[in-house]
Amino acid sequence: MYKIERLWARIVLAFVLAVALTPARGADTKPDKKASQAALQRGLQNAKLGHREEAISDFSVAIQADESNAAAWRERGKLYLAAGQRDKAVVDLEKAVELQPADGQAYAARGEYFSQVGDHTRAIQDFSSAIGLKVERTEIYNGRGKSYLALSQYDNAVEDFTQAIKLRLDNPEPYKGRGMAHFAQGKYREALDDFDLCLSRRSDYQEVYVEQALAYTALGDFQHAQQSLDSALHLKPDDVRARRVRGAVRERLRDDKGALEDFTEAIKLDPQDERAYLARGTVYARMQMYPESLVDRDKAVQLAPRSAEALVARGSSYHLLGRHEEGLKDRTQAIALDRNYALAWEARGNAYYMLGRYDEALVDLQRAAELEPGNPETRQLLAQAQAEVDALVKKAKEKEAMPDTDKVTLPGTAAAPPVPVTPLSDASSARTSGETGAAKAGTTESRSATGRICTCACAPTRACATIHARAGAGQASGGEEADRRHRRCTECQGPPTRAGRKTRRSRRGPDGSDSNGTRLYSGVQRPRLRPVPLEALHRGHRRFRRSHQAEPHLRQRLPESRRRQARRRRQSRRR
Repeated sequence: MYKIERLWARIVLAFVLAVALTPARGADTKPDKKASQAALQRGLQNAKLGHREEAISDFSVAIQADESNAAAWRERGKLYLAAGQRDKAVVDLEKAVELQPADGQAYAARGEYFSQVGDHTRAIQDFSSAIGLKVERTEIYNGRGKSYLALSQYDNAVEDFTQAIKLRLDNPEPYKGRGMAHFAQGKYREALDDFDLCLSRRSDYQEVYVEQALAYTALGDFQHAQQSLDSALHLKPDDVRARRVRGAVRERLRDDKGALEDFTEAIKLDPQDERAYLARGTVYARMQMYPESLVDRDKAVQLAPRSAEALVARGSSYHLLGRHEEGLKDRTQAIALDRNYALAWEARGNAYYMLGRYDEALVDLQRAAELEPGNPETRQLLAQAQAEVDALVKKAKEKEAMPDTDKVTLPGTAAAPPVPVTPLSDASSARTSGETGAAKAGTTESRSATGRICTCACAPTRACATIHARAGAGQASGGEEADRRHRRCTECQGPPTRAGRKTRRSRRGPDGSDSNGTRLYSGVQRPRLRPVPLEALHRGHRRFRRSHQAEPHLRQRLPESRRRQARRRRQSRRR
């Protein structure tokens, strides 16, 4: 019970004390403008002396004394911005503009914040508001000029930088900005003049030496460019940009060793800079160190996988190593990332051309020429690809105009050599006129002078007619002898028979082939054999041997057994 009473007593005492102290706290929250202004002045003095932390503390005291002190908010915001504390800076600057909308310096300070964060459109608006409030200072025109330069509005940038120079001739910043604007416009001589004026006002301005080197490079003066870069690196040896640019200048001067040193040092200073890897890979490729070049370019692709430039470069290394499919894949991917990247179209078209795929090369090179009409290398390669495609089209048209076959040969039919025909005498021609007519009419019989009948299955040949005619004219030992010597028809391989005996036909199979198995196609003229004179049939005659040697098909048509039988009969008759 006692403890509960003591607890309630403490609660009541605390409530009474709180009520008693409330008026005193309310009195403490009243703004003290005099103290605020005193703290503001102390802060300005410390800021002028470079004592940033003390100045920020003084401005904070001024704000605590009077929260409506816009100048204290503005100055503290500027110091936060200079210290890189942009989140705190924007809060203070927004408060300053809110408390005093007619303060041009507050707009200028906020415009500087927007310029640093990359919001150049709002930066230009704030700088213009400050200028409209009659705050015309060189820093404001210089700041708006840099925002115009960032937005590629070079004419407005040159105008603002010129106005800043007029307001203060000894300020090197407007000269630097105007020189960069002239460089962006392609006015390299004017840019060099501005950079020289800037360096004359500040000789240790390291960044300007780098910009000056770039202007010399654009004019092709690589010697002076290297001198400017040497000065820049002397002032700041760890400047990655200066290292990278000097490496490129040394590469143009064919100092590959020096270029490799600069690019390697740049990679050491910033291992995440893909541009340094690409540049060193280019030097390796020119030195024909293709594996090392591929390693650097592959690293660049890993650091920037959506970089079309890195993909095109790696594709080049693949092609140099004979890995064409991978090279084409990289260049196709680069085109997919940037359809307006002319170098990617040209690189893939060049690869297609080297692989002999001229039609695909022509399409890519035409696209590259559309994107870069003034590139002479693309135009030259395009003309070569067009010539190759035209040659292929012409060749295809010539091939299409040619007949499918030059000569039609029936299957199984051998072309017969031309056979000279021995002219017949008047008597034989008169005697065989009827036989020849019968042969033309398809007759299978012919009568000789001795009354014999040639009953070959084929039409009587001129050789048969010649033998019978000569036998009747007495050019042999008699009709009987001539008939006996005419043992077989050279056309059907069957011997002539006497009248009344069974006619011997050619041995044809069911498929129309003869006794030798040779297919006899309908509608094909049979080869005509050379007529053999009667004297040539004598055994041992030279002409007989020559005729058989010249015409081996005659021997093939005369089986060996038949020749032996004919030889025995001739020998028996002579005995």
